[in-house]
Amino acid sequence: MVALALLLLVAGMALADTLTLRNGTVLQGTCIGYEGGQFIFETSNGEQTKYSSWQVSRLTMDRGTNSDENTRYRRLPRQDRDNLPSSSGAARWESIPAFDVRLQEQWIRSQVQVRRGQRVRVESTGTVQLEGRNVNPDGQSNSRNANLPMANQNDGALIAVIGRDEDAPPILIGHQREFVADRDGTLYFTVNHWETHNAGGAFRVTVSIDRSTGGRLGDLRGATQRREKAITVPGNTAWVDTGIELNNDVTLDITAEGQITFRRNQLVGPEGDIGYNSKDVRYPINSSGVGALIAKIRYSNGTESAPRFIGAHNTKTIGSSEYGRLFLGINDNAVNDNTGSYAVTIRW
Repeated sequence: MVALALLLLVAGMALADTLTLRNGTVLQGTCIGYEGGQFIFETSNGEQTKYSSWQVSRLTMDRGTNSDENTRYRRLPRQDRDNLPSSSGAARWESIPAFDVRLQEQWIRSQVQVRRGQRVRVESTGTVQLEGRNVNPDGQSNSRNANLPMANQNDGALIAVIGRDEDAPPILIGHQREFVADRDGTLYFTVNHWETHNAGGAFRVTVSIDRSTGGRLGDLRGATQRREKAITVPGNTAWVDTGIELNNDVTLDITAEGQITFRRNQLVGPEGDIGYNSKDVRYPINSSGVGALIAKIRYSNGTESAPRFIGAHNTKTIGSSEYGRLFLGINDNAVNDNTGSYAVTIRW
């Protein structure tokens, strides 16, 4: 939504709010609320009108005892209060070229990077075909399904998420939505529907970001705070799901420590022991030591990458075609009789 400057009126001026629209119109009266992305403004003749946030360029509020900002908005839901204009200054909106979102097995990765606290505006048009039905970005009214990505929202609606972490909540977009990013990350989009078979059409999506919010204007990727996750990889488990979804702008830094035993209590660390390799035995990676820490990516279509050696420390940059889930494992062909575990830290 458009970021507005909430400025105090100079003492002694008339106690009235001033609403300046983007078309140059200036209104005097009282701003009595903010609901559903709209300001409710009452003019001096008692007429109340709703103005969408994108129509408003400036709101100047009096600070009389009856016009306190907290009192004025205390009845609003927390989500709407969080979207109220900030006092950080004029908005600097940057629009990203429009792109299409189709219903596919995987979420559609956009080229949009956002920072926590940034104001984001998304608008969409077009229709998609879902099992013989034409659906617009708002989805099919009152059609819900427990299998949907957002089970309590309309079937077929446009939805988004910031990043692909398990704890990232999906965001209902519909044909238009303005929200404040709750984390750093890449914007992903999809259609709120569970069956991709015979799906057609696309939503045309336009994203704008207020660069005056959520941190300094500049290299967002370089300023993004890195995440960290600790994983235990047991020696007797072939593969462990890390729960980390990868995309092509991620660099993984993986470190591991600990020991496991294999084959008659042979002790080994994350680097494994190449001396136990046998040409007659097929390991996940024959060129790496037995018992070494390894990794693979499981793609959204169910296929998997070739295993990769990790060892005690490794840095991997994810390629443009490697969207998927990260798994860690043990380079052994028979893990059931192994003991011990590796303590692994993943930073990205």
